Amino acid sequence: MSISIGIDLGTTYSAAAYVNPQTGIPEIIPNPEGKKITPSVIQFINGKILFGSEAEEAFNEGASGCAATFKRSMGTDGIYCTIGGKSYTAENLSSMLLKYIKDYVEAETGEKIKEAVITVPAYFYAVEREATLRAAQDAGLNVKKIIDEPNAAAMSYGLNHWRENANILVYDLGGGTFDVTLIHMQGNGELQTVVTRGDHFLGGRDWDNRLQDILIRKFSDETGIDFHDEPESLRIVRGMSERVKKQLSRITSFEVSADFPNYGKASVDISRDEFEAGTSDLLRRTGDFCRGLIDEAGIKIKDVTDVLLVGGSTRMPAVSNYLAEIFGKKPLAHVNPDEAVALGAAIQATKGNEEYVGLSVIVKDNHKVTERKNFLGLVKPERKLTGLEVITLRETTAHAMGMIAVSQDGTRYINDIIIPANHPRPVRAAKAFSFRTSLRGNNEMEIYVLQGDKINPLENLIPFKYTVTGIEHKSEIKGRTIIKVQYTYDTNGIIKVEARQDNSTSNLTVTREHVPEDISKFSRPPEKIEAKPQNLNLVMAVDVSGSMIGKPLDDAKQAMCDFIEKLDFDYTRAAIMAVSDRTETVCLLSSSKSRCIRAVNSIECGQTGYENETHPFNEIESLLANEEGRKFAIVLADGVWQRQDKAVKAARMCNNSGIETSGIGFGHADEKFLHDISSNDANAIFVQGSEDLGRAFGTIAQSLGGSSEIDGGGLTGLQAQDVQTWES
Repeated sequence: MSISIGIDLGTTYSAAAYVNPQTGIPEIIPNPEGKKITPSVIQFINGKILFGSEAEEAFNEGASGCAATFKRSMGTDGIYCTIGGKSYTAENLSSMLLKYIKDYVEAETGEKIKEAVITVPAYFYAVEREATLRAAQDAGLNVKKIIDEPNAAAMSYGLNHWRENANILVYDLGGGTFDVTLIHMQGNGELQTVVTRGDHFLGGRDWDNRLQDILIRKFSDETGIDFHDEPESLRIVRGMSERVKKQLSRITSFEVSADFPNYGKASVDISRDEFEAGTSDLLRRTGDFCRGLIDEAGIKIKDVTDVLLVGGSTRMPAVSNYLAEIFGKKPLAHVNPDEAVALGAAIQATKGNEEYVGLSVIVKDNHKVTERKNFLGLVKPERKLTGLEVITLRETTAHAMGMIAVSQDGTRYINDIIIPANHPRPVRAAKAFSFRTSLRGNNEMEIYVLQGDKINPLENLIPFKYTVTGIEHKSEIKGRTIIKVQYTYDTNGIIKVEARQDNSTSNLTVTREHVPEDISKFSRPPEKIEAKPQNLNLVMAVDVSGSMIGKPLDDAKQAMCDFIEKLDFDYTRAAIMAVSDRTETVCLLSSSKSRCIRAVNSIECGQTGYENETHPFNEIESLLANEEGRKFAIVLADGVWQRQDKAVKAARMCNNSGIETSGIGFGHADEKFLHDISSNDANAIFVQGSEDLGRAFGTIAQSLGGSSEIDGGGLTGLQAQDVQTWES
C-alpha cells in the first residue's frame, strides 16, 4: 500500500500530513521527536547532517555549520552557504529537508509515499515554484501538485466551517514570507481564489531582527559592550530573539538575562509595548497589502466576512488587534496556524487535477481584467461538509504573465500581457505578433517572459528568456509573417512557452536561456535599423471602360502620377496597363519615372473597349512571374466587372506566384470583389469618390515604402492580437 501526503515546506517550520485511511480525517504525521512541526534548520557537524530541535538549538546558539531561512532564496542560482568547503544553494538545502521529511513519514506510517502535494507562498514567482518542484524531485518525491499556502489553509478550515458565499481573507504571516488571499466559498463546496498579494521577503524573521536590535541597544546601554566588536556576544543575543518574541506573545513584559564573555551576567527588561512600537511599520506593510487586495477585488472591507490567520507569526497579539481594527471583526481562531497548511495540502493530495480553462478577459490599455462571477451573495449558515470528496479548489495566477514587445507607435518597449493576474489556473492563452523575416539572416525571435502588470518591462520580474528558431522566411506576400506565442500556466503555477508560425499546426523550436545581465536596452526607445530597399516590380492596371469617362479617369490618372512621383526608381520598375474589354500594356516594366508618367497620361477612356469583358491578371502574371524582388500589382476600377469569378481565380494564381495584389475601387465598385482580388484585406481599398483616390494610393505607398524595421528580431506589437490556443 502507498499513501499520498501534503507537505508544508516552511521558512521556519515544516510539517507533513495525510488523510488517515482508517478515519478519513487529515492528520499531522509526527517527526522522530514526536513533534508535529519540524524546524526548517539544517546543521552540518562532524560529517553528519542534523535536523529537528537539535539543529534549531544549535542555530539559535549561533553555532557554525547551520543553515536556516533558505526558503527566502529559492529560485536563485547563487550559493546560499558554504560549510566544510562545500557550497549549497537554497534548492539543495530544501531537497535535504524534504528528504528528511519523506524518510520519517515512511518510517512513521510504514507506507511508501505515492505522491505529495507541496505548499509554497501564494506570491512565489515561477522560478521559485520550479526550484521547489526540482528540490522535491531530487528528494525522491513524486509531486502531484504545488499548492498555495493560503489556499491549503482555507481547505483545512472550510472542511468543518463551510459558509456558502463567505469571502475569507487568509492572512498568512510565516517565518519568512507574507501572503494575503481573498477566497470565496461557493455553494458546491468549491473554493475559488479571487485575488492574491504578498511579499516573500516579509515574515516573522523580520520581527526577530527588530527585537534583536532592541535587545542589543538595551544590553549595550546596560553593559557598555560594543556588539560590533564582540561577535560572541552578538551571537548570544541573536540566539535569544525568537524565544523572547514568543514570551512577549504570552506576557506583557519580560526580563531577559544573558551571560556575556568578558563581562558576566546582565539583565534587561523589555515590554510588549516596546516590541510592538519597534515593529509597527512591518505590521502596517501587511495592512497595506490587505487594503490593496480589497481594492483589486473591487469590493469593500465590509464584504470580507471572515479573516483567517495562518502562520506561526500570527500568534503575536498585535496581529489580531491590528486586523480587528481594519476589518471590525476578530480574526478566526478555528485552525492551528502551524498545522493548517499541511492539513489542507493532505486534503488536496486526495483530489484529481483540474482541467485547463479558457481565457476570458476584458482588455483595457493593455491590461487584462478577469471577468469574475458575482461573489457578494447572501452568506448562509455554517455547516460541516459531508466528506473530503466534496471540497474542491480553483487557484488563480498570482502574477500577470506577459512578454516584452514594441508599442504600436514603435516608440518604446512594453509589457504585452498574455495571461492576467488573478485568472483561474491552469490556463492557456496565446497572442499573435508580426515578425519581419530576412532572406539572408537567422530568423530567430527572442521572448522575454515577464511576471507583473507594469507597462514598463523593467518594472516587472523577468524570470526567463526563450529563443524561437526554425522560422521560415516569407516571400513578403503579406510583408510579415505571424508568430503565435502561447503561454501555459499549469496547475503548479509554472510557465511553459510555445510558438507557431502563421497557420502551422506544428510548434517551432523554443529554447530557454539565461536572462542577460544587461537588459538596459529595454529602457530606451527601440532602435530603427535602416534596411536597404528591396527591388520592386510594380504593375498598375486602370479600368478604361465607359463609366470612367471624364472626371473619374482624370482623377485616377492624377492619383497614379502622384503615386509614381513618390516611388524610388533606383529600386523600382513599373508597368502601366489599361483594361476593359481587353488588356493593353501601355508601358512595359521601366525604371524611368518620366516614361511611366507619360504612359499614364496617354491613357484614354475606351481605348480597350467600353465594357468590362476581361481582367488584367493573366497579363500581370506573365509580366512579373520571372522577375526578382518584390512583385506588386494595383488594379483600379469603378464598377462591376462581368466575369468576376475568372478575375478572382486569376488573382489567386498571381498570389501563388508570389505577386501581391491590391484592388482599389470607388463609385459602384463591388467591395467584396476588391477583397477577393487582393492578396490581403489591408490591400483592398474602397473610397467614396474618385477625388479620394490619392488617399488610397497613399495607403499603398506606405505598404510599399517601409524602409526600416524595429531592432530586436523584427518583433513588433503592430498586429498583436489574441488568438486560438492549442494543445501542448
